[in-house]
Amino acid sequence: MAIGLPSIDITFKKLAATLIQRSARGIVSLILKDDTDTTYAIKEYKSQLQIDATKFTAASVQYIKDVLRMGAAKVIVAPVATSSVAVVGDALQRIGSRKYNWIGLAEGTEDEQTDLVAYVKEQEKLGKSIKAVVFNAIDPDCQHIVNFVNPTITTTDGAVTGDKFIPRLLGLLAGLPLTRSSTFYSFADVISVEEPADVEAAVEAGKFVLFNDEEVVRVARGVNSLTTLSPTVSEDFKKILIVESMDLIREDIKNTFKNEYMGKFKNKYDYQVLLITSINSYFAALAGEDVLDNTFDNKAFVDIEAQRAAWVAIGKTEAEDWDDQTVLNNTFRSNVYLGGNIKITDAMEDFTFNVELQ
Repeated sequence: MAIGLPSIDITFKKLAATLIQRSARGIVSLILKDDTDTTYAIKEYKSQLQIDATKFTAASVQYIKDVLRMGAAKVIVAPVATSSVAVVGDALQRIGSRKYNWIGLAEGTEDEQTDLVAYVKEQEKLGKSIKAVVFNAIDPDCQHIVNFVNPTITTTDGAVTGDKFIPRLLGLLAGLPLTRSSTFYSFADVISVEEPADVEAAVEAGKFVLFNDEEVVRVARGVNSLTTLSPTVSEDFKKILIVESMDLIREDIKNTFKNEYMGKFKNKYDYQVLLITSINSYFAALAGEDVLDNTFDNKAFVDIEAQRAAWVAIGKTEAEDWDDQTVLNNTFRSNVYLGGNIKITDAMEDFTFNVELQ
């Protein structure tokens, strides 16, 4: 049976080797209010040259270009009739089960931003890693939602309201690799922005803010909208870079288990050890790429207490007194209870330099 395990090792090696590249080639779903052509559900573009301008208004064409020129690998365009009373719901039906990483509306109303927030939160509860950029949403408080708040942005082409800048941010966040954060990213064509009254307070409140830094406009801090912390949700979860890394790692492990392991091996400790060894090799490779901290003991393991609790829950109370090895040897039905402890590397964003003069 173990003859199949090398395929898992190979899969994890390939995933680790391409993680940086994959992280920089995210897919965006862009919701547009546009009924220029109602003969199709969605359009997918990987290049600005592919855009069929006859299918959209001039404004919509520019929004699509904004996503692609910022670095996204692909944009899934979901046009919804301007008369729609359920813009987000209609768009999601059109998008269906297609895979994407980021989603947002161009020119979305407050209610539509709220609908998108609700959808992403639902997906988060289901273990999905879809992320959204919304405009000035009311207290989204979610690690998968980026809440952009600048009221106006002035570019070399003129001034636009914040909601119309969402496609640019979707393209930026989908296009950045895990080797850097969006903090202090500068926009070459942006002349100035209308800032919140207190930029630092806005960032602390989970708002994504652009600010005027002398003659350059920059991202103040690459944060999502998370503000509520807990013993299992730390300050790190506020960083877009950390959440993006965490999502990609989780997806790699989940998909590899589903495609290479599920149903193919008996659920016994020996095979669980082989799976864990493969995952730990993947972690080691990510540490070599600076995605994980190579000075930290990044590792996966059997979640002994979860497995023990499963036995106790069905009435096998003697499991409470089993030593750890006995728990490991007594796998529970078809369930594989694994845990992990990793340290994702953040970007350099804060600097203190104290100089003492003698």
